[in-house]
Amino acid sequence: MTLSALLLVPLLCATTPTRVELVFGGDVIPHGEVRKVARLHERTGAKPAQGGPAPSLNHEGWDHVFGPIADVLRTADVGVVNLETPVTDNPKAVTRELLFNAPSAMVHALASSGVKVVSTANNHARDQHPSGLLETLRHLDAAGIRHAGTGPSRSAAWEPVIVDVRGVKVGFLSFTRWLNGYTNPKTEEGAHVAFVPYPEHRHHRGLKPEEAAEAVRAAAARCDALVVLVHWGTEYKDSPHPDDRKLGRALLEAGAKAVIGHHPHVLQPLEAYPTADGRKGLIAYSLGNLVSNQDRFYRHAPAGKNAGGDKRDSMLLRVTLTRPEPGAPVVLEDVAVLPVWIENNAVGRAPKEPRNIQPVLIDRELEAVTERLAVLAARPAPLDKAARAEKALLERRQAGSRYRRERILRLLPEGFAVASPALRQREIRVQPPSGGTGPVADGRSAR
Repeated sequence: MTLSALLLVPLLCATTPTRVELVFGGDVIPHGEVRKVARLHERTGAKPAQGGPAPSLNHEGWDHVFGPIADVLRTADVGVVNLETPVTDNPKAVTRELLFNAPSAMVHALASSGVKVVSTANNHARDQHPSGLLETLRHLDAAGIRHAGTGPSRSAAWEPVIVDVRGVKVGFLSFTRWLNGYTNPKTEEGAHVAFVPYPEHRHHRGLKPEEAAEAVRAAAARCDALVVLVHWGTEYKDSPHPDDRKLGRALLEAGAKAVIGHHPHVLQPLEAYPTADGRKGLIAYSLGNLVSNQDRFYRHAPAGKNAGGDKRDSMLLRVTLTRPEPGAPVVLEDVAVLPVWIENNAVGRAPKEPRNIQPVLIDRELEAVTERLAVLAARPAPLDKAARAEKALLERRQAGSRYRRERILRLLPEGFAVASPALRQREIRVQPPSGGTGPVADGRSAR
């Protein structure tokens, strides 16, 4: 054997680690104004020659709602969100401020946007009654979206979803700690929500925290990496519930790689947690809203206190799982954040312009605004009135985006990353910035 051939032997024998990228988003809430935005942006094709309604070309406008984040979800191996609503096509479904329903077109748009798994265990799971809970699962199945947390029986609700990605079996288990006063059936059969009530609701039928940890242990034994999706915490509080800190750590000790939380509708900190057996674990206590109509009237004031806006702060959380070599255990390798702002152009209760609500990647927004400001700066002085007005608007939007970005990145513990919205290879390790001023002032994207 020649020397060059000998030198190639170690290279040929070396194995490339298998990496699986998961992207998590927060609550998808179809408030009435969100549904209105979808309707306003629907595009239809030609009516069929045989009659009937014209076909929708963009899932009844829902593709528009999820459009700005779709490329990030699509490039992940598995995109995951919390589906904070039943999904029924019942034209008589009752909806109001705290009673939700979404059309089946929305879940097809989620699938088209790259979402492969949803959590359905949350306090709104029964908003359209047990029949609506079961119809939701049928629509998800039809769209090709896997779901965890509810089912036609108690055991089905607690059954983990297992997705095989290049030979790595990634499991997802979901449960809620809130059920809006409802409880599960007494029997095994019937529409169930995986439920672990807080002590004050212990009379409702669900598992105790220690029983949930055992369910996690059993599910973790069936896959290479288990992620637990939990609906918990106190609404609008920026710090975790003390019981949830204890429970989240117990779930990691029981074998989960990560615990991803929802329900508070605002962001809560991320926690890096080393388990007793030396594994690296993650708890994201709340990813906040991903799509909603909350805090719609917030406007950034550069010299003001900027109270509010927190319900529009959001993030996409990238979690990378790695198998170093065939047969080796799968480990949690990288965690990275893409700051997100929920764009909302509401200016008052009276309609003034067509509504728009979308989750926008803040770094992408800042790049577009900065580029446009550079174009205006290159124009000969003095600028005309229209250009001056555009410049002032862009500067407010730039200040607002920087301010919201800084607030979001304060939640990162040391060693976590800020991710590029474009390519996973471009992720950069940085510490959260200490400077920055002001969200998107008028709620519109610079795209």
